[in-house]
Amino acid sequence: MNTKSILKNIDISDDTYIVVGVSAGPDSMALLDMLQKETNAKIVCAHINHNVRKSSNLEQKYLEEYCKNNNLIFECYKIEKYNQNNFENEAREKRYHFYEKILKKYNSHSLFLAHHGDDLTETILMKIIRGSNLEGYAGIKMYSKLENYTIIRPLLSLTKEDIIKYNQKNNIKYFIDETNNNKLYTRNRYRLTILPLLKKEDKKVHLKFLKYSKKSSVNCPVLLK
Repeated sequence: MNTKSILKNIDISDDTYIVVGVSAGPDSMALLDMLQKETNAKIVCAHINHNVRKSSNLEQKYLEEYCKNNNLIFECYKIEKYNQNNFENEAREKRYHFYEKILKKYNSHSLFLAHHGDDLTETILMKIIRGSNLEGYAGIKMYSKLENYTIIRPLLSLTKEDIIKYNQKNNIKYFIDETNNNKLYTRNRYRLTILPLLKKEDKKVHLKFLKYSKKSSVNCPVLLK
């Protein structure tokens, strides 16, 4: 995989600092590695310790050491408790609030996230089944322009399999979130049951969903996170 081809159309020349959301999973560790190789900006690794798994503290410690060894800035937010019944929604709210705080701290306007093509496919399917508006049906966008910053997702043309291969080739250590196999979560059910069926029909089905997403985004110019 050529990292230059993944990042070639992304202009971050105006930013001295860029913020990267890093969980220590395979997707965000691959993105972090690509950005280290292809950008001259100072990288801020923004990590959220959701504090719900035994391995959460281990992942935080590893990332802190990784950043120290690679001359990256490490920023961490450890969530002590959750107040809402919907864990996924509350975790998302806390996550973006933290990102926005870090972007403001470093006067950065670029937030990089490691969503990939499989994530996009799952999201569009979930939106269609649940019902949404035109913007919602576009799923995850490569660029989401907000008032003070832009969310950039360079990995949408890649699958999880592509990312795992990249990590193996480049000897990148990562952690696996064991809750990804828990079918109590809606996204996991799509990932574990529906997505494999689609890939049997077309191994590169994610690219068709990406094309659909881009067309939907053109028809709906207001981009939200």
